[in-house]
Amino acid sequence: MLTATANLDAAWQAHDRAAAALAPGPGRVFTPRPLALRLAGAVLEPLADPPRLMDPACGCGALLLGAIEYAALRRPHWLEVWREDGLHGVDSDPAAARAARRALGTALGTNGTRIVVGDGLDLAADVCFDAVLANPPWVSFSGRQAARIPPARRRELARRFAAFAGWPSLHAAFAELAARLAEPHGRIGLLLPLGMSDLAGYAAARAALEKHHRLETVADLGEHAFAGVTEPSGLFVFGPGAGTTGPWNPVPDTQAARLARRFAPLPPECFGDIGIHSGNAADLLFSSRPSPRATAVRVGADVRPFALQKASLWLSGRPLPAGRYARVPDPAHMQHARILIRQTADRPIAARHQPAAAFRNSVLACFGAPGHDDDFLVALLNSDVVARIHRALHRDARQRTFPQMKVSHLRALPVPGPEIGPAYGEIARLSRRVQSGDATARLPLEAAILRVFES
Repeated sequence: MLTATANLDAAWQAHDRAAAALAPGPGRVFTPRPLALRLAGAVLEPLADPPRLMDPACGCGALLLGAIEYAALRRPHWLEVWREDGLHGVDSDPAAARAARRALGTALGTNGTRIVVGDGLDLAADVCFDAVLANPPWVSFSGRQAARIPPARRRELARRFAAFAGWPSLHAAFAELAARLAEPHGRIGLLLPLGMSDLAGYAAARAALEKHHRLETVADLGEHAFAGVTEPSGLFVFGPGAGTTGPWNPVPDTQAARLARRFAPLPPECFGDIGIHSGNAADLLFSSRPSPRATAVRVGADVRPFALQKASLWLSGRPLPAGRYARVPDPAHMQHARILIRQTADRPIAARHQPAAAFRNSVLACFGAPGHDDDFLVALLNSDVVARIHRALHRDARQRTFPQMKVSHLRALPVPGPEIGPAYGEIARLSRRVQSGDATARLPLEAAILRVFES
């Protein structure tokens, strides 16, 4: 395997510095490391041999770095091939192309990459690749925020790309280009506006993409997948074979649904909604300032991944007058919860219940499980794999306004146990490192959990 952790960390640091230094431009959005790794895994996992890989809008190289990181974790023998050749990228910004060369060279320990300066849309389709990854510029030439484009360039793109005929945009043209660049047996991974999946204006783009490649996955990434972008984003994966001509329903990826069947859930009694239900008396029950004999109370926002914040509220304990009602459990009972989970979220967000305190019903409780390590459970609940599974299982987890975690959701999550062998202890140890503030342990922790589910 790559002496790679250090090389990859240094490569990503170089990428991030270069991306931050580049001047902003229309549609220029850089892909964060976890998302680049997720896209690479979804596209490359079915492949046995090292693919010839192209990113026609590579920026500073994030998606190609994600592919290298995936290979280091899952296909280390690919790296020797890629050190010589196999990774290709194009970007119109010379500074971005130079940054991509530096970052990829750092990751591989050599420069077998072919990063060139140019317009990716000018790539000739007679040179094809086993896999194409792209997060192209999201630039529309129609609608309220239409970018300006010279009329001659607009006519040229409409002539060359059928996808441009509907909703004219650079990302539609690049999506069609990706399909042209991929071999008939090839695979495609794209990061695009989620509206590409079902808006009528993108019908031509969908048809162009699925002429020779079949949609496998549409993952709804939400509205904050990229820094500074509020438009809903999607992860799209295509494999060989002709597809359909209809909309692509924006549902979570099928791989996550398969992983959900990998392990059994915990017993139902491991989770509960035992927090304070304020009814119509929140204004009488709670204060933001401590007072004598008041009880500290946490709320959902106090629960962060792997860490609890100080309690935000204080419970007065005063009797309620007639007409006011609430459910206030014995605070001692709430202290039996070993793990707290935020209730308003589109994924599990969990932390050890230390120090223990009372909490509102915006927090759900996990009481631990027989034979399980609490640190292991905290890691699992916070993992990207479990987040994907959660969204795949529950439609209400995918709503954009106030998505809710429910006890029934937690009771449905698959949870591997000590039967997975040494990986169980490794995950628990890495979880303790993350909880102690070691941010460098987060990525190997995610990788260890992913290996368990995919093994």
